[in-house]
Amino acid sequence: MLTELLTKDTIQLANFVNTWQEAIHLAASPLLKQNKIEARYIEAMIHSIEKHGPYVVITPKVAIPHARPTEGVNALAMSLLSLQKPVLFGPKKPVFLIIVLAATGHASHLQALVDLTKILREPKQIESIIACQYKEEIIKEIQQIVAKESS
Repeated sequence: MLTELLTKDTIQLANFVNTWQEAIHLAASPLLKQNKIEARYIEAMIHSIEKHGPYVVITPKVAIPHARPTEGVNALAMSLLSLQKPVLFGPKKPVFLIIVLAATGHASHLQALVDLTKILREPKQIESIIACQYKEEIIKEIQQIVAKESS
């Protein structure tokens, strides 16, 4: 499921961004272009973090911004932004990987999250994705980790 959602069209690499808000805008832009989300979904993600703090930083170096399906999700989707230099989501919350999750309901995204958890539970695996210089490398890395964990 994860490898179906994270493709060359939904993965981006950048050197750096100035703010976490800019990171979310950039990370979500492929989903907006594909009409999987509406612009208000991006604003809802940002508003949620402004209101509740950097709860989306779920493990060191990784943030998974999201909002409610009713706030502008048109289809189940995920995108990934990999930064060479971290952006701060809060004090002592440097983030290199921003993975936008757009779920259409309570269960539709669960398999993708299970696959994502397989990757994020190992700091070495997170580092290997951050080290990738090309989209194809990230895809290959994710495929290898998911395949290894599934066997």
